[in-house]
Amino acid sequence: MPVPVGAVRTKGWSGRVIERELGVENDGEHGPDFASLGLELKTVPVRAALVPAESTAVCHIDPVAIAGESWATSYVRTKLAKVLFVALEVAEGSRSVGDRRVVAARLWTPSPSDEATLRQDFELFVREYFRRGRAAEITGHLGKVLQVRPKARNATDLRGAFGPDGKPVRIGKCGFYLRPAFVCGILRGGDTIR
Repeated sequence: MPVPVGAVRTKGWSGRVIERELGVENDGEHGPDFASLGLELKTVPVRAALVPAESTAVCHIDPVAIAGESWATSYVRTKLAKVLFVALEVAEGSRSVGDRRVVAARLWTPSPSDEATLRQDFELFVREYFRRGRAAEITGHLGKVLQVRPKARNATDLRGAFGPDGKPVRIGKCGFYLRPAFVCGILRGGDTIR
């Protein structure tokens, strides 16, 4: 695959290379990347000592549908049930995604304490924000290990949601992300709750 040039258009390129090499079954479809295994693939750009360079995207959020979900039925829980994390080293001073190399891979399933923390974060977002029509108030400071962050290309990329009065409103496209410290614990093979 030709190596793209630039910062914005290169995001996700490394992941697509790994997906192709591993034979991802579910290219762009709803559900885990390897549906027959129930396995999601997440590539993580890392710096020294397996420290993630950014939060790890999990999935998009439908602001209307999520208001009716529970943790047990949630798409984010399905995506995080079994994950193969592949760490890609971002060399100091590197300007090309083509310079990245695989430095670690970890097959992870949430421990009971991980699951409890993920569930708490999920329920915070659903109960306090999406169900109450306060999704526009969510910031990156909320959530211990799971965050809700923007996933929009620009300010005009909006989705339907409910406002505090229950009436339809439009909010920026968003998604669930795992905090870098949580993913760092997974990659290092130790305790993941931070």
